[in-house]
Amino acid sequence: MSRYSRRMVAVGIAGALAVIPAVSACGAGEDPQSAQATQLTEGVNVTTRSGVAVRNLFVLGPPSGQRINPGSAATLYASVVNDSADGQPDRLVGISAPGVAQAVQIQGGGIDLPYQRLVQLGTSSPAGVTTPLITLQGLAMPLGGGELLNLTLQFEKAGALRVAVPVVPRDGSYTTYAPAPVTTPTAAPSPTEVAPSGTEVAPSAAESAPESPGS
Repeated sequence: MSRYSRRMVAVGIAGALAVIPAVSACGAGEDPQSAQATQLTEGVNVTTRSGVAVRNLFVLGPPSGQRINPGSAATLYASVVNDSADGQPDRLVGISAPGVAQAVQIQGGGIDLPYQRLVQLGTSSPAGVTTPLITLQGLAMPLGGGELLNLTLQFEKAGALRVAVPVVPRDGSYTTYAPAPVTTPTAAPSPTEVAPSGTEVAPSAAESAPESPGS
């Protein structure tokens, strides 16, 4: 495939995502860019000032009538295309969720965003498409679906992007999306008493008791 053909395929991917309108607001100075969810899709659609497009960004909630308990984890989903004006790669280096979760864990510690390459967050995709997992760990509140969670996405070059991310119930077509993996704490081994080197261990009561006559 020629360079021109590859470029047209990449542009086609970005163009398909761009059909969904993006909502963004430019902040002044060092303030992060901010955006609110649209009502045209289940998730929020945002674009940084440099051209990194994030589409259908949402947190997967529980099935209707159920809830994800505080302290548990939830998965973040989205499609991302770096369509930056300078044609340079970028990287998602972190996500903060103050008051929402204790931490946001990004598989591999960060996500590379090559120029005009589709990256799917949290879901299985065709071969050749990056699919890293992002989870909100230690939720500070129960999630039942319909909530808006204030998250800040931090890009290496595009900077910070503040987003109100909706929690989508795991119903209908969303039943095919995998919830956050449940981790079972490993039981701590029973403590054993080990004497430091060069010290004497006091004998137990049974060992120190004198023998009775005739024993």
